[in-house]
Amino acid sequence: MHPLQGRPGANRKGVRLAAATLCLLSAAGCAGPLAFDFGSASIGTHADGTLRHPTQLPFDGDGYTVPRPWRTRRANYGTEELVGAVVRAARAVERSDPGGVAAIGDMSRRSGGDSAEHKSHQSGRDVDVFFYGVDRDGRPLRPGDAMLHFAPDGRATRWSPPHGVRAPAAAVPSARFDAQRNWAFVRALLSDPEVEVQWIFIHRGLAAALLHEATRVGDDPALVARASFIMKQPSDAEIHDDHMHVRFYCASGDRRLGCVDKGPVRWWKKMWKYMGVPFGRPPSDTIGADAIAAFGRLFRGELPLTFVAGDATS
Repeated sequence: MHPLQGRPGANRKGVRLAAATLCLLSAAGCAGPLAFDFGSASIGTHADGTLRHPTQLPFDGDGYTVPRPWRTRRANYGTEELVGAVVRAARAVERSDPGGVAAIGDMSRRSGGDSAEHKSHQSGRDVDVFFYGVDRDGRPLRPGDAMLHFAPDGRATRWSPPHGVRAPAAAVPSARFDAQRNWAFVRALLSDPEVEVQWIFIHRGLAAALLHEATRVGDDPALVARASFIMKQPSDAEIHDDHMHVRFYCASGDRRLGCVDKGPVRWWKKMWKYMGVPFGRPPSDTIGADAIAAFGRLFRGELPLTFVAGDATS
């Protein structure tokens, strides 16, 4: 089992505790970016940053793979938090809905920084996750050398090859968007206590399909409401109908090293339990028709789709 399939925070805290001990024993002490800190660190913003002591995502793991064309980019590096979250989410889907395989695309290059493919993905806090799909008989598709574009009704419409690569010669398969597994992956990310998701960039029609799936299976309305704010179709980039782009907030330990979040601020989470439906957690005895009706208002555009304005650069 890959070491990051456990709880990465425990190992990282142990390393930092040892480093702190060394600092206390030294006359000069330790502070700032030159401190004894052997964990990964995201520095700067998602669109103007770098990555220190990166963690590498293995090309294959429980319930996921990095497809061959994306392996050649060597962009499978991120913070410990990001890599751990991806590994745990893929494993969670494999356990709850066996048979599907998550295809993981670009994260960051080894040292972060800019790339020809992305405006973001610079500081180890972004990851592209290709959509799970199923064939006409409901069997999960295996990841191939190209993504698939999905229409709002869930139909696969055309190939989406990586930048600079021709689309496969084969016909587009008769496939559909797998709302069950895609929501299971999102749910695992949003429920992971080791990380905090800032954005999930995704086509609004596919996001609606995920929210519908979440309510169908009876997930916590507070979690579903949170997902409705985090999932966003970008206005300054591609519509993301072939993959979801997940961005995480800076880890608390990385902030003192210069990690900077852009966009919604953290305090909204602290206010969550005090906010009314559909923005916050309703009392347990009110979950039901009222909560579902509130989500319907959200989908019809009677309520805003985002909580606070901010930089949503994809």
